[in-house]
Amino acid sequence: MEDYIVLDAFWDRLLVRDDSGKEFEIFRGKDYDTDWEKLGCGYAKDKKGVYHYGDDCFRKYRKQIDLPTFEMIQSNDKNTAYFKDKNAVYLDSYMSGETIIENADPKDFKVIDINKGYATSCGKDFWYVEELPYKISEIEYINEIYQKVGNKIYYGYIEEFPCDLETFEIVHEKVRSVARDKNHVYYKDEIIEGADPETFRFMEECVADDKPPYLQDDIHFYAKDKKYAYFINSPFLYKIIKTKDVNKFSFVIKDGIGYGKDPNFYYEKGIRRKKI
Repeated sequence: MEDYIVLDAFWDRLLVRDDSGKEFEIFRGKDYDTDWEKLGCGYAKDKKGVYHYGDDCFRKYRKQIDLPTFEMIQSNDKNTAYFKDKNAVYLDSYMSGETIIENADPKDFKVIDINKGYATSCGKDFWYVEELPYKISEIEYINEIYQKVGNKIYYGYIEEFPCDLETFEIVHEKVRSVARDKNHVYYKDEIIEGADPETFRFMEECVADDKPPYLQDDIHFYAKDKKYAYFINSPFLYKIIKTKDVNKFSFVIKDGIGYGKDPNFYYEKGIRRKKI
């Protein structure tokens, strides 16, 4: 390395210049750091640990990992990667972080669908790090939030959801986190107290295919029933709007932002404003 001047450094290679002025790349694991090994999709290992684009990963499990046998099983090159060594199966995912999949055997572990986080081992099926109480083949897929298996509805694949099976439905396909049955309206796994399932509906101006665009129109919605209006931030929260005139509650777009509106107030993200 003394014969080169390093011009730029990358996680897996160096751009260098030699004494003659020639610029070229030398590669980690081949030309230098020869115990360093690429695993794929930005992951690598050496005698000390495991790395993702040069940063330490699986640090919590460093003493448990058997580095000589540590290898990648599969990655979707985006946000989920499975690994194994002689002792365990490991997962690095936006859904779980860096973790060990308990009760998974590296000898027979198989990924069924990496984009959905489905895998199997020892006769059991897994959703990311979670061991499922049923087989993946039994799922009647409602969406990524709710699943039907036999005579049960599950929230997030694991939690049994106490609802009326016969009348359970997603209120609108564009708002995946809001459902109802004959008794209640639900936001994720929570009952929206006081909401009337029979009259609850999303405002057409928010969900119509030909609606004008507005800021965060893929997650911000307004709805109403016979008593109240509602703001739904689909991934994060809901707010009940106790308007004095629900029949005249409407939805408007101004300067690219969507607002709820009644005769007295505007509502920005469900928060009352006198003016906009």
